[in-house]
Amino acid sequence: MDVKDRSLFSLSWPLILTFAVGMFQPMMDSWFLSRTSEVAAAGVGAMIPILAALFTAIQAFSQSGASIASQYIGANQNSHAGSTQTMVIFGSLLLGLALSMVVFPLSNQIPLWMGLKDEPAEYGRQFLVVVSFGFAFRALQSTLTALIATHGITVWNFIGNLLTIASNAILNIIFLEGYFGIPKMGVYGVALATALSWFIASVILWLVLRFKVKHITHRRDFIRSRVLISDWLRIGLPAAAEPISFQLFQVFITAMVVFVGTTAMTARVFAGNFAALSVILSVGFGSGNQILVGHLVGAHDFAKANRRAYQTLSIGVVSGLLIAVAVALAGPQLIGLFTDNPEVIRLGCICLWCDVAVQPFKAVNLIITTSLRAAGDSKFPAFVGSGMMWTLGVASALILAFVLDLGLVGLWLGMACDEFYRSIANMWRWRSGRWKTKAVV
Repeated sequence: MDVKDRSLFSLSWPLILTFAVGMFQPMMDSWFLSRTSEVAAAGVGAMIPILAALFTAIQAFSQSGASIASQYIGANQNSHAGSTQTMVIFGSLLLGLALSMVVFPLSNQIPLWMGLKDEPAEYGRQFLVVVSFGFAFRALQSTLTALIATHGITVWNFIGNLLTIASNAILNIIFLEGYFGIPKMGVYGVALATALSWFIASVILWLVLRFKVKHITHRRDFIRSRVLISDWLRIGLPAAAEPISFQLFQVFITAMVVFVGTTAMTARVFAGNFAALSVILSVGFGSGNQILVGHLVGAHDFAKANRRAYQTLSIGVVSGLLIAVAVALAGPQLIGLFTDNPEVIRLGCICLWCDVAVQPFKAVNLIITTSLRAAGDSKFPAFVGSGMMWTLGVASALILAFVLDLGLVGLWLGMACDEFYRSIANMWRWRSGRWKTKAVV
């Protein structure tokens, strides 16, 4: 059966589990660090938006390349699809190496730019110094995951990432507890475990691409890349700009939280870990939908692509809202796993209830943006979405937090306002049908 004829669920359930496993890694790192020091967990947690911005750029480029490959597969141009895959693999690897060369020299300054001082700043520096050496493997992991999913064998992504998270947990225990004669490494150990888990993931996923997908690199791939790269950049650069802008917006919010205080920063890190659970189904179904839309656009079946997008949107909005409510109800118990500080628990629980208002609009943005990107229409969410984020979104957050004196809660509600504004714009773009003219094939 062709990928474009598969059901949304058959493609998406392994992606949902894969994303859930991936979400578990920063939560697990926070838990291990909190056993050592809440300050260490908060300091490293404040670095997550920076890393997320970098990894989102890599992932956006990877998914854009995978969407181009999807369109070629949908059009039965498998040779061009293979050349696209080679181009994306080598391009993302170079991007990962470039990011390493940027972040490592700045590892002392980045925590200070985030507003951290003293112990939290030192813990953030320690984490960045080590983890930056693994960026190339993180880039390779993202790319291989996207390419394997494009071929519809999404279950292998789940298996590979499950083995990866297991190795990360084992390495965390070894490095933090000092087993096998290794000295206890603290934050350095958590960072090293993370980098090594990325390496393990890239090896496993490369074997899947080579032997299950049967991808072989040919000399003609590098010749064709001169032509293909223009489409990749046309779609990939705007596709990367929008999520990077979003992650930088998160960096801005984090910096404002640091300004509010250490208690607020700790509550935001712990609540943010659990709030991320609410988007698991939206991201999983959205990724499955992106594969389907890419294949259907390649086959010029626009009506079916449109139906798929709306079907996924309904599922994503309802599931995101239900999970957000469940997480908020269990908030005291969940955050209590990380801390016994009553003020941190109280603030974190309020934020989880605020997150209930975020989820429906976040689902719209996740699913419609990936649908537009799969169709080759990535400029609109990049420019219009980013513009709204840094005007209306920032203004809403600052007014709620500091003018109305709501602090951390105001900043979280500001994020909800940003998602609402952009969801209206993205829905208008999809309903306009202009994405039908942006296909590569």
